[in-house]
Amino acid sequence: MTTRVGIPRTLAYYSFYPEWQTYLEELGMEVILSPPTTKDVLDMGIRYTVTDACIPIKSFHGHVAALIGSVDYILIPRLVSVDGQATFCPKFLGLPEMVEASVKDLPPLLTPRLDVRDGRFAPMRAWLEVAKSLGVGKCKALSAYRSSLRVGDQYESLLAQGMLPEEAMALAHTWWSSAKNNGTSALPEHETGIPTAKAEPKTKGNTDPNANGSIRLGLVGYPYAIYDKFTSCDLMGNLARLGVRILTPEMVPAKHREAQALKQPKNLFWYYSNQIMRATYYFLEKQLIDGLIHVTAFGCGPDAMVDKLLELDCRKYGRLPFLSLALDEHTGVAGVMTRLEAFVDMLTRRKVMLNES
Repeated sequence: MTTRVGIPRTLAYYSFYPEWQTYLEELGMEVILSPPTTKDVLDMGIRYTVTDACIPIKSFHGHVAALIGSVDYILIPRLVSVDGQATFCPKFLGLPEMVEASVKDLPPLLTPRLDVRDGRFAPMRAWLEVAKSLGVGKCKALSAYRSSLRVGDQYESLLAQGMLPEEAMALAHTWWSSAKNNGTSALPEHETGIPTAKAEPKTKGNTDPNANGSIRLGLVGYPYAIYDKFTSCDLMGNLARLGVRILTPEMVPAKHREAQALKQPKNLFWYYSNQIMRATYYFLEKQLIDGLIHVTAFGCGPDAMVDKLLELDCRKYGRLPFLSLALDEHTGVAGVMTRLEAFVDMLTRRKVMLNES
């Protein structure tokens, strides 16, 4: 019988799932995902966590609980540092212990410690230990690890082309299946998600808000905050229905984000916080957006600092309109929609005024 390994569909799932899925499947495991976030999943997580935990951590516990009974192992990597510069949130570092202390009747956990500061090959050694725990030999594990890195690179490339995570995950998996069977390595062409310039001619007296193109919004936040439909009140879908073009940090190629690091007076401590700031610098430098929305989890310490920094930077760049949306388990869709509609309406009026000037 095939060993089943469960992966919670939240937190680092949006950044690393294609790599983890490929690695485990190449080892011969069956990968089982927890269901998409729902009220029931979140309520389970709330029962297992302390009151002052942020909604992503509460949701994570619910996803773990949802896997119990259907898997033999649950994968919860201890993410420390993947770039050698910053670390993940302390709650990421302590996730395995938090889950073990809170959730009952857990199957065995697979908890590789991923920290490139321990050496270039430290992540590889951590994944080899996972393979050993699953009874898989070193040669097969090394081959699986190389495959997972290739798929991870393709996934990041697809995100940078403007795809959303779920679509990019599916295509990256399809690509890898085809590459193994047919020896091909080419990905389908896809329209880039990042415009090369904001060249919009102004027409004096034009009162059509969409005459020079639709509103472009930078939607920034941690991936698990902006891409989880339930947690975010389907921000992506609701903004699309308002006719807005959305740009997210993952749509900025990693090399461009890294280049923006020079603009930071000091690197922030947290990995995702740095990615948000650098993507925003890129949007502002290239004049790609008409406004910026920062999605933050209520009670998140790093978010509180990033939120203020973003607000100040938007003021520096022509007083770019900025909206902060704080989410928790009490957030209502109606309230979020009211704020989004008001913000988009304000951006549309502002664009008309700029065109008339």
